[in-house]
Amino acid sequence: MRELSINYYKITPLVSEEQLFESQEELKSAFHFPNDREYNSVYQTNGTVDLYGDRVLRNNYILGTFTFIQLENIPPKQNTITKNIEDLQLEETDGLGHQTSFLFDTLTNIIVVVSRRPGVNTSSIYRFVKENFDICRFSLEFIQKPSSLENFLRTSSYKKLKVKLAHPTAIGHLIGEDSSVKNTLDLMDKFASNKISFEVESMTRESLDIGTVRNFVNLVRRNFSENIEVLRITGNDENVEEKTFDFISNRIKQKIEVEVTRFGNFRTKEVYDQLVLKYSEVVVSLRNTYSNINE
Repeated sequence: MRELSINYYKITPLVSEEQLFESQEELKSAFHFPNDREYNSVYQTNGTVDLYGDRVLRNNYILGTFTFIQLENIPPKQNTITKNIEDLQLEETDGLGHQTSFLFDTLTNIIVVVSRRPGVNTSSIYRFVKENFDICRFSLEFIQKPSSLENFLRTSSYKKLKVKLAHPTAIGHLIGEDSSVKNTLDLMDKFASNKISFEVESMTRESLDIGTVRNFVNLVRRNFSENIEVLRITGNDENVEEKTFDFISNRIKQKIEVEVTRFGNFRTKEVYDQLVLKYSEVVVSLRNTYSNINE
């Protein structure tokens, strides 16, 4: 058996408050990925991303599978005894298929994605949705443990903020008109840097500006979700027991198991059953925190 991590993302429309409900509903409809239509694939390094099979509806969940079809940089087959190598006998339109299954909760617009490499990343999911639906820009934000996020928002005083970002290579679609993000990327380009890190600390008993800290955290989570290496805030609120808010270690972490065989198949039902089981462990707290407007 092989363990695979599953990651939780909140799908958030990047629109004005007046457009929020309508955009939320449009995104919900898109992530149903109706079975009665055709879809255009999108390019991902060395191949293409598409949907595999039909989507399955279980209660308020949509279960589906993306596939990364590897068409380039395909390794040869090799004999374990002679060590000889030769090309795989693939037709021009054949590639290696890699399964990335997901669960979408229609009451929260949360998507749970199985993490595997090679596989489909969130940037490709974003581009696939934009390619096939006429909808607004949106973000896929990693979801924190609800209790930790609540404590972070309850904290009335922040002492220190530390951040480290890997250079984002595929987030141009998320930037839009956000000058703060553009300035960050411009700075990284000027220094020819693959990473950027900094630390801000209040040298007095006074708090760092609360609004600025929270807005910065939201900006980083929305625009650099897959590129965050460190995002840690230290609070000094005597009324909140939790003092360190680590937005990496405090993400919801779960794993599923899949059988490993010599020739792999897409075990969609097996994976779907496990996704539903794992999601049931946290669904109540997630829906209390992230339910859609009017749900």
